[in-house]
Amino acid sequence: MMRLFERRDAAEEDIYKRLSYDPCADTLLDEIAQARQDLEDAYMNFQNASDPDLIDSYIYSGNAAWMRYRFLLRQAKII
Repeated sequence: MMRLFERRDAAEEDIYKRLSYDPCADTLLDEIAQARQDLEDAYMNFQNASDPDLIDSYIYSGNAAWMRYRFLLRQAKII
């Protein structure tokens, strides 16, 4: 039996620890604000793009920013 999935669980726990809420630093809140800014930037760039390659790039960036934003909001809700 492979231990591939055990390592994945440990990696996820590391992410949660790294992004966990620290009342002194407000790390999670800063990450949420940055993710929201990235999402807004991708949207604005998408609105102003005319080249098909740039449009694809901004769609990809926007989707990635949206997934990160949702992840961070779920983390904030857990705390």
